[in-house]
Amino acid sequence: MAAQPAVSLGDFSTLFALAGRSTRLRSERLLADFGLHVGQQFFMRCLWEADGSTVGDLARRVRVEAPTATQAVKRMEAAGMVHRTPDEQDARRSRVWLTPLGRSTWPQVTAALAELEQELLAPFSPQEREQFMSLLLRLYETSLPVDGSGTG
Repeated sequence: MAAQPAVSLGDFSTLFALAGRSTRLRSERLLADFGLHVGQQFFMRCLWEADGSTVGDLARRVRVEAPTATQAVKRMEAAGMVHRTPDEQDARRSRVWLTPLGRSTWPQVTAALAELEQELLAPFSPQEREQFMSLLLRLYETSLPVDGSGTG
């Protein structure tokens, strides 16, 4: 068992950061096995649901700035997960599509992420899990920038 961090119950920021960091590290290792970087799973999910989205659409759905989305798409393109085509109505924009590799990888990624989630939430009862997810959603909503953009 890992050593307990030197924090008190009232030290929300530290506990939240520590939990986020360790979860992110576990996710990084898991996603690296599929040739992905943390965060790219959100773009892949969007494309799975709406293949052929524009980079701007992806940025809005993932709630990141357009340059962040562009960089993620470039990295995923280099990894062979997506390809871009010019938009038929506006040649200045491009549409992003999952490649056959991306399509075959996504179900494996979701299964691996679900397994990690189950492992991380194993100490909680079903009721605690539901409450925890509800509280996290509420925290997310209250942590959004005042303008509601949710990008950063």
